[in-house]
Amino acid sequence: MLNLSLNKEVRRLYQPKKPEIKLWLQKSLIKAYQNIHIEIHIISLKNSQKLNLEYRGKDYPTNVISLEYKDSRDNFNMLYGELFLCDDVIVKESNVQQKSIIEHYAHMVIHGLLHLQGLDHQNETDATKMENIEIKIMHELGFNNPYDVEE
Repeated sequence: MLNLSLNKEVRRLYQPKKPEIKLWLQKSLIKAYQNIHIEIHIISLKNSQKLNLEYRGKDYPTNVISLEYKDSRDNFNMLYGELFLCDDVIVKESNVQQKSIIEHYAHMVIHGLLHLQGLDHQNETDATKMENIEIKIMHELGFNNPYDVEE
């Protein structure tokens, strides 16, 4: 069962709605879990920078921050975590990469959920594996390859 909580500190008409996000999450599940609870927060630049500094030691805002509760995944086969999406960064990146805002939101949700499931991109092999999964999911949802961008 997938439980989704959506909290918007920043509200804009172009932002994805809960049913869209739920579909993206369902398509991004690469393993079977007993229960799934995902909290998604759409946040400001200020709060993105604050969280990025607190959890990643990087003093700038970023597009998505994934906070996983790994013990739940490993010990109880339950996927539980939070995704913090920075609206301003996502909008800016979508403009620079010449793609729709909703497409970039989808990519960030998919990317974040893969992190919550234990995937990472710390080395080239892991990055390639993760990117290939993201590309496949994006195509299944009718979106373009998120890494084939013009900047």
